[in-house]
Amino acid sequence: MFNSKTPATPQSMPPSARNKLTFGSGAKLESVALSRLILQAVASAFGIREMELRASTRRCAAVAFARQVAMYLAHVACGYSLTEVGILFQRDRTTAAHACRKIEDCRDDPDLDFCLDCLESAVRGWAFQQQTRMRAQ
Repeated sequence: MFNSKTPATPQSMPPSARNKLTFGSGAKLESVALSRLILQAVASAFGIREMELRASTRRCAAVAFARQVAMYLAHVACGYSLTEVGILFQRDRTTAAHACRKIEDCRDDPDLDFCLDCLESAVRGWAFQQQTRMRAQ
């Protein structure tokens, strides 16, 4: 199913898993909606177009860093595994792992740490809201 030499993408996933991924405690969230929210929040915070963050190529250093922040948020704020983060952002899981390590190392900068705290709170709040709605249905 998954070739170890190429990153898993939503297109290579089985249809039943394509639109939903496991979220934290086992609840389901629309992965596309969540990744889009994260991309919009990061694009706004870093002054970068969302389209640049979605690009399949690295782009400039500022765009690559912002994309790493988005991957970090998906992993830390939403509890996605590194494999799931890779799938969401159409990257390999090792790329997602590198992004998370790099951003965690950068948290020594107080300004960046504050920005990440704000983004994490926003994403967690939205995810909690969605999880609550899904339980009510």
